[in-house]
Amino acid sequence: MRRKKNWNILRRLTPFCFLLSTFCMSCDKQEMLYNSWNLQKVTMNGEPLNDSLQFNLIPYSTHYTFYYANSLTVRTFALGQITTSSNGYYQLGNNSTLDMHFTILNRTYDINAKIKKLTKRELNLEYEDNGDNYFLKLFANLN
Repeated sequence: MRRKKNWNILRRLTPFCFLLSTFCMSCDKQEMLYNSWNLQKVTMNGEPLNDSLQFNLIPYSTHYTFYYANSLTVRTFALGQITTSSNGYYQLGNNSTLDMHFTILNRTYDINAKIKKLTKRELNLEYEDNGDNYFLKLFANLN
């Protein structure tokens, strides 16, 4: 009888444990995201992109910094000077999505990216914009 009672308790707790583990994985991703990330590589439709009119996609000259409270800053070297974004924020989704919003040089970017890889050292993102597929490889600025 005792074994059956323990099984019933376990069955009732299973959905709660699943939700808790999902929440904790999201917390881990959030913690890993808090950093300054240096853009190292960009591909558009599978081809390397080394120069771009989109100032958030210039390899080696662009840094994404994710802060607590979902604040985001993008810094890049554009038009001969270092430029910092305004109105930046982000939202990390449960299904490995990262929504980013920021403005650089009077152009607003809304990016809904899929996180392909996230470790303490590396962040890989994929997203589509105007029919083009982008892949970004970023590395953490470890101090």
